[in-house]
Amino acid sequence: MSDPIDLRDEEFRQIVDLVYARYGINLTNKRTLVHGRLNGTVRKLGHASYREYVDHVYSDQTGRELQRLVDRLSTNHTYFFREADHFDFLIHEGFPSMWGCDVAHGLKDARIWCAGCATGEEPYSLTMLFAREYGLEALPAHPVILATDISVDALTIAKSATYVRSKARVPDEYIRLGLVDVVDGETVTVRSELTRRVLFKRLNLMRDSFPFSNPCDVVFCRNVMIYFDVETRQRLVRKFLALLQPGGYLFLGHSESMGRHVPGFDYVRPGVYRRKS
Repeated sequence: MSDPIDLRDEEFRQIVDLVYARYGINLTNKRTLVHGRLNGTVRKLGHASYREYVDHVYSDQTGRELQRLVDRLSTNHTYFFREADHFDFLIHEGFPSMWGCDVAHGLKDARIWCAGCATGEEPYSLTMLFAREYGLEALPAHPVILATDISVDALTIAKSATYVRSKARVPDEYIRLGLVDVVDGETVTVRSELTRRVLFKRLNLMRDSFPFSNPCDVVFCRNVMIYFDVETRQRLVRKFLALLQPGGYLFLGHSESMGRHVPGFDYVRPGVYRRKS
């Protein structure tokens, strides 16, 4: 095996600045990650240095090399029903606070956004939960969840709806309910009755505004902002505030709490905020 190509300080800074400017991801303290994940790509493309590689990314007018770069640097670790207390809160407290006792009716026109959905386990967890709690017949025929990410590779896996069972950690309850198919005991595939309720799209959270014509009831953006600096987090939360309808909920990861005093939001519990009416 060939020795790895050296990543010089100036080259590392170029990559850090590029990724931050385009995607808001702060890689300042991730030199080992950048070197490890990009070295094979640099070699495969035949470049003698990271400087040549960065020049190649900048000169590619199609944008494909930039997309490949962010795909390589994105961390898409997740699993079904991660931080499950948020899902429990949404079902038992969040939805009833928005729609009263007729949650099934409220779901018919609900708009739920999973921002930074990675490989899709989060939105599929929500559809499984809705099917268990309210029945498939309560879900609209059209997608009730918009799921977005910047990584094309992650979205490809999400759209396939097929996962390695040991890594996906699908609770047995949902297998017994027939909401996923198990193949050879090794892979699980989410049933089509659920996948058609999710619409996957590529979206960069750093764009100036989001291309939505209607407000959202619920926004999940969990374990995404850990890669952003404070200023970027605050700017993104302001955009979520503008998008959410009064009384709507914003869910962040447990390690991403913005504190108890976020302008425009009431703090509910760790990682859960409600837009002020």
